[in-house]
Amino acid sequence: MDSNANSSALGLDGLLGWTQARHVAHAAGRPLPFASARLDEAHGSLLGEPLVSLADEPSCDVAQFDGFALCASGPWTVIELAADVALPQHHAVKVREFEPIPPHTDAVIPISASVVEDNQLIARDSLNGTPDENARPELGSGIIRQAAFASAGRELVAADTLINAQVLSLAAAAGFDQLTICRPPVVSTLVIGASLLDKGAPRGGRVRDALGLSVPAFVGALGARGNPRVRAPETRDLLLQEIDDSTADLIITTGSTAPSGDNLLRTVLRDLAAHWLIDGITMTPGSQTLLARLPDGRLLLGLPGDPRNALAGLLTVAPPLIAGLRGERWQESTTTALLIDEAPLPDYAEDSTIVPVSVQVTAAGRTATPLPSDGPAGLTGWAQATDFAVIPPGSGARGDVVLTINMQGI
Repeated sequence: MDSNANSSALGLDGLLGWTQARHVAHAAGRPLPFASARLDEAHGSLLGEPLVSLADEPSCDVAQFDGFALCASGPWTVIELAADVALPQHHAVKVREFEPIPPHTDAVIPISASVVEDNQLIARDSLNGTPDENARPELGSGIIRQAAFASAGRELVAADTLINAQVLSLAAAAGFDQLTICRPPVVSTLVIGASLLDKGAPRGGRVRDALGLSVPAFVGALGARGNPRVRAPETRDLLLQEIDDSTADLIITTGSTAPSGDNLLRTVLRDLAAHWLIDGITMTPGSQTLLARLPDGRLLLGLPGDPRNALAGLLTVAPPLIAGLRGERWQESTTTALLIDEAPLPDYAEDSTIVPVSVQVTAAGRTATPLPSDGPAGLTGWAQATDFAVIPPGSGARGDVVLTINMQGI
């Protein structure tokens, strides 16, 4: 492949298409190093190594059911024994299901197959069920032998498996206190915009910051560790220092992504010798989304300051990017729906349009209703949406079939 093709694949040769930007983002998210985590910290991460049995299961011979452990022939005298004391001949001891049995146990007989009177146990005849002093269970019956279920070192769960509640239960039952995980990415959010309000109603020509709380929540839902937002300084030296000093694996900024020569964020990234991966996406809204890799390997996702544009950029780039950092396999969704109303037109004919929709499933199939971008910051439709639709250039008429992505599954 020639150098021009390489540049294009990295977003250095103009705007990327929506699908191409998603693939570039996932490729940019290189899996983070493995780490050891307590069980209560591991939920939601991927196993870095297979989960294997620490010991034989069961770890010793145990009773198959509630009953009596027997030695030699009957009748048997029922006694009590301390742990690990051998069972004498012609004696029996009461045991519970999956409880270790004493040494020298020949068989375990269920309670229903025996009669005990005056501490003397007699087995029932297997055919007619009557007590018979000569009846005796088969040697080894009623005993689950050591390692009958699994030997030590047996793989229980494969590496790269998502650690959910069931995996945590298995790990605890197997005796684990810690697991090796693919470390989840730490994400910091820098809000650029000195005039933005942090609380209260918009006033005096100033608007509320609509992104500083939602970005950490969004990346947290994707399996990252979202740090609380930080208001970014709006001077070149201080913003450069803020980005350079951050220990996060991924920095997400909001605002200052316009492709102008005096753009603050772009100036800082250039001074940091950042490597551009995405410099704009042919989509409406969100075209001024950018992604860059810092010299030390950290990533910076730049979102436009306008909330609708920022959400479109976040929905497009963050899911594949964070999946890559988490070591997850990722592929494009192929769910489709039939538009029942016309979608908004894009800013440019070559743009894909990102539209919040309400998806309904009926006997006739899946339908998508475009929702209006009105209300505060134009976010009412986004707040009501079940999915967002990706409408390719030249499409968007009523009756068109479009790609839809569930807002809960991104």
